[in-house]
Amino acid sequence: MLPLTKEQEAVVNHPIGNHAKILAVAGSGKTSTLVYRIKYLVIDKHINPSCIQILMFNKLARKQFNERMLEAGIPSILQPKVDTFHSYSYGFIQNLMTSGKLAGNWDFWIEEKEEKARITLNKVITSLEKIQKIPVGAVDVEEAYQAIQLWKGSLIPPPRAGYRGNDYMSCVYDTYEKERINSHALTYDDFIPIVVTYLEKNQDLLQQYAGNLQHLIVDEYQDVNYGQQRLVELLAGNKTDVMVVGDDDQTIFEWRGARPNYIIREFQTVFDNKPLIQYTLSRSFRFGAVIAQCAYNSILFNTNRVQKPLVSHSIEKPASIFIFEQSANQILDTNKELTNQVLILVKDKKIHPSKIIVLCRMFAQLSSIESEFITRKIPYRIMGQKPFFERKEIKVLLDYVKLAIAYHDKITERIKIEFLNIANTPNRMLARRDLEQLINAALLNKITLAQALESFAESPASPLNTRQRERVLELMGALESANKQINLFPEESADVLLSKLISSIDYFSHFDNYYGKGETSFERKESIRNFIDYAKGAGLPPFEFLAHVEKLDTTLGVPEDQQIIMTTIFRTKGLEYDYVIIPNCNEGYMPCLYATGNKVFDIKGKIREPEPSEAIENERRLFYVSITRAKEAVYIGTGTAREDSQSQKPSRFIDEIQYEPTVKVMTALQQSAIGKKDAKSNLLSLITQFGGMKSLTRNILSYYLIELDDKSLIGQIASIIFSSKEIPFSYRFAYSSKPLNNQEITQPFLHPAWDEIDK
Repeated sequence: MLPLTKEQEAVVNHPIGNHAKILAVAGSGKTSTLVYRIKYLVIDKHINPSCIQILMFNKLARKQFNERMLEAGIPSILQPKVDTFHSYSYGFIQNLMTSGKLAGNWDFWIEEKEEKARITLNKVITSLEKIQKIPVGAVDVEEAYQAIQLWKGSLIPPPRAGYRGNDYMSCVYDTYEKERINSHALTYDDFIPIVVTYLEKNQDLLQQYAGNLQHLIVDEYQDVNYGQQRLVELLAGNKTDVMVVGDDDQTIFEWRGARPNYIIREFQTVFDNKPLIQYTLSRSFRFGAVIAQCAYNSILFNTNRVQKPLVSHSIEKPASIFIFEQSANQILDTNKELTNQVLILVKDKKIHPSKIIVLCRMFAQLSSIESEFITRKIPYRIMGQKPFFERKEIKVLLDYVKLAIAYHDKITERIKIEFLNIANTPNRMLARRDLEQLINAALLNKITLAQALESFAESPASPLNTRQRERVLELMGALESANKQINLFPEESADVLLSKLISSIDYFSHFDNYYGKGETSFERKESIRNFIDYAKGAGLPPFEFLAHVEKLDTTLGVPEDQQIIMTTIFRTKGLEYDYVIIPNCNEGYMPCLYATGNKVFDIKGKIREPEPSEAIENERRLFYVSITRAKEAVYIGTGTAREDSQSQKPSRFIDEIQYEPTVKVMTALQQSAIGKKDAKSNLLSLITQFGGMKSLTRNILSYYLIELDDKSLIGQIASIIFSSKEIPFSYRFAYSSKPLNNQEITQPFLHPAWDEIDK
């Protein structure tokens, strides 16, 4: 481990008998700091490790912390217990069952059994539809699953469960809970509510678990939800020293209950029984000055935050940000350019693919660069989602095409599956039971889909009401029209047919009606628009296009570590990569202008959580986290999107990083640090030019210039900065709301697929 900084040493030597709040910027070495804090407690202060409890954010952080304790020379016998919130709660529940306080033989729906919860929820929704307690299609399984997670994270039971925008959700929650309990099952989301309930109601248990606790350390405190906060309060009691570590600027999980105000102001209010000392770890070991300052420039626009610097630990550490922007004066396909940069990194600069990541705010943001990767045969995989051509909304659209082609063919098992997939998308309020009876009878009688639907809509024996019959006739018209177009223009590009189908079934309105006019609806519509663009670029007629999509394989069969990872910012918690690629950094995508936030609430008002952030501040934190994942360089693509897209303007965050002056000044500063000729005079000239940019120049004066060890230069720069009139910031648009080291780099082994890619 590197020697500790003065900031880190202060945390390590934090006086016993006080609470501590540590604000640690990205890459600031907080894990090493906490490890040495533990070493200080158990070796220097002889604290019994059984009196120390450490709570980490996830399993990876827990594993790394245990490894670091060994590296720091803390004997296993002196290592305190390190848990995640869930592992702590799981152990608690196991002890309850062993002691007979909780009935045993629970089925734990976790890890490989986690899917049982979704299966049960799906059955619940289907059964409620059949008995007409909720309308057909009124509740989305994934949306309900997330809502239940949020209710449980906020300790809200079914009788108090409210959901903004869909009154049927609470009914689903109540029925699901009854089914889960009847199955004698527990999920991860049940763990903390059970522990909190037992600790609140049983003083003996509280004494057993918290009575001897002297030190409680909580990592990633900015992302705790209400249930986790309540558990921390119970464990702390009135005697325990509590040390929380986190960064309010990296609170990115508000949509699942996290609140930055826990770390910004609630901590000192709740834990007021002892003096509080606040520390800041402001030096990042991860990236150089350009990335540090650009990230700092951006996050300063947030108002609900704790003011703190973000400084590169080494002024000489190289780091770069590259922006590729299409403008009215420059026609540039930014996704093509970003793809070129990836190939240059891997093929020319010999960067291993595993050191590169493509990040997005929402998965629809990736579709365009995905299509470029496919065209250039670059192996990649999506973490947390399927490739753009396999997403649910796309598969439904392709099933429409397949049914249009086979509309006058006899029904097969394949046609049956495709029909059931599309029958209620858009929602036609058709009962699943009726649809299955229809299609099974048609299959048995060997008739066509057209004949089956005609009988379904017009037969006196049909179970449909008037409105349902009208919906079926509309479906028949859409499929008949598409079938005729395919037969009349068999060589016409598939995008034309897809566009007409979208219009004839009013597909986009379906998402607004189903999800509301928020983020989920916007993302799915953008996904479809991007898919139409892909089909247009492919230029294949429907038959050939379907075959083409069927054969697509994003991985190209290469090993996982040689596939470029694409994922959302939410999935990069605590991770770092050498190179970060951010495509389509436009308004609408980043920031997402349609974010709906957390919709669950307590209808009785018993649970009072801190107010959520302003949406734009939450979005800005996501941008901040994305660029601070990089160690070497960030590549950002932005520009004018399609005319039909709602994401046209470059992101406001591009302006906020104040890219050009920051890169110029920080580069001159680095050149001065390494003694490059004329660098200091160039730095003075740039400070004179940009001295009015106070967030930039004051940071340089306060934290970087000392490393130059040139009092005369520091004095001149200080004089310029203090005499400069502040330059007011302005956006270009109206908005609603490094080179590699010159050392020899050995070529890592690459799969032959990479050799076949042309740059």
